[in-house]
This record gives sequence, C-alpha cells and structure tokens, in this order.
Amino acid sequence: MGASGTTLRYCTVVGDEVATTWEQARADLIIEGLPVRVPPTYRGQRSYPGLFWAATNDRTLVYESLLELDRLWLADFDPGTVGICTQPFQIAGRDSTGLRAHVPDLLLVHSDHSATVVDIKPAAFLEKPRVRAQFEWTRTLCHSKGWSYEVFTGGDPIVLRNLKLLAVGRRPDRLPNGDLVEARARLGEEGITLGKVLARKPLTCGESAWRVAVFALVWSGEVSLDLRRPLSSKTVLQATSEVKV
Repeated sequence: MGASGTTLRYCTVVGDEVATTWEQARADLIIEGLPVRVPPTYRGQRSYPGLFWAATNDRTLVYESLLELDRLWLADFDPGTVGICTQPFQIAGRDSTGLRAHVPDLLLVHSDHSATVVDIKPAAFLEKPRVRAQFEWTRTLCHSKGWSYEVFTGGDPIVLRNLKLLAVGRRPDRLPNGDLVEARARLGEEGITLGKVLARKPLTCGESAWRVAVFALVWSGEVSLDLRRPLSSKTVLQATSEVKV
C-alpha cells in the first residue's frame, strides 16, 4: 500500500500533540516541535544518548546514540541545512505485510525548503530483513511526498574529528567586537595556511578568542578548507562567497 491511510503524529514546541495524515504533514511545522519520543536511559544499555546544541537553529536536541550524534555534527555544519529536529514524528500505516509504526531519527529542512528524513543504523543491521523492510516502507512514503530519505551508517572519522575541533567557532556572537573583522582582514592572502593565520593574532585579541574567530569563519562558510585531511598548521584556507545563514 502507498501513503493513503498513513497517519503522522508530532509534538509542537509547547508540547501539544498533533495528529494528521501523511499527505497533509508539513515539515516547516514539524521541525519547530519537540521530540515525539525521548530516548530511554537505563543501566547496562549499549547506546549513549545525550544532548546536542545545534547552531543551525539555536536549539538543544536529544540524540539516541553516538552514531546519531555524528550525523548531527554533519547536519549542523552543512550550509544548506536550516532546520534540524530529532525524533521528529511517528508514522503509522500499512504495507503488504500488515500494520507498521516508525519514528525516524532526524528531520532536516534545507534552504530551498526541501526536507530529508534520516534513519540511523550501524551497517550490520541493514542485513536484517525486518530493518530493510522498515526502511523501504519509510523510503516509499518519503518519495511519495517529495521528501528525500537517507539511511546513515557512519561518516568519515577524519571529517568528524575536524568538525568537532572547528565547533568552537559555532558561537561568534560571544566574541569581543572586532575579532571577526580582524580575522577576515588576515585571510585575504591567497592560499594562506592555518598556522600563519593563527600566528597573525592582533595584540588586542587573546589566543583563545583569536582561534575561535578564525574557526568561526570556517564554520560559517566564509572560509573553506579540506576536511578530509587532519587539520594542522599546514592546512590551506581559502576565502569563499558562501555564508551559512
């Protein structure tokens, strides 16, 4: 069966539960809401749930596992992502085998107003028929609505390690006035290295604040670098025209 008869349940930002049909559900409303379920915590559990502050939409999100946390880091750095919600909704309906219900892990809304639903599982679980059937049902529903669908099994560990280092630049609003201006002025040289930029710290700026200012320009998209290689003093920085809003 297709999307007909499938229902969707989500929670608003004030905690009110909303029930609607799959066809009528709106990503722009769901993305602002609370998780439809909170990952449990208990003695001896194998996953590591926690909280993640997303600079993208300035909110704290719950996550269910370290693998989910990795996907959140990637989403938060993506300049094309403008909204992130975890455990965003529950869908219920039928497929050829009977009744189904599912809570995806993430909903992402992009700058072009498109939406992506993300399910997160270790690659080994994809061999299980039950898991494959669940994801195929969700994929079919998403495609019927014009939403993208992704199954995330892991990211490049070097990229993720670099993002966590650059993350000190996610709050440029907390920098002293003028630090970002100074950082932009010192990044005008073509092919300048990270080591040279950090060494050009103004006398009026502390070392920690200067590092945050430089990394803030990378996080915002004003400066690019090769995330696939470990960051070092030899990492080359390039000014771009991209700025994450």
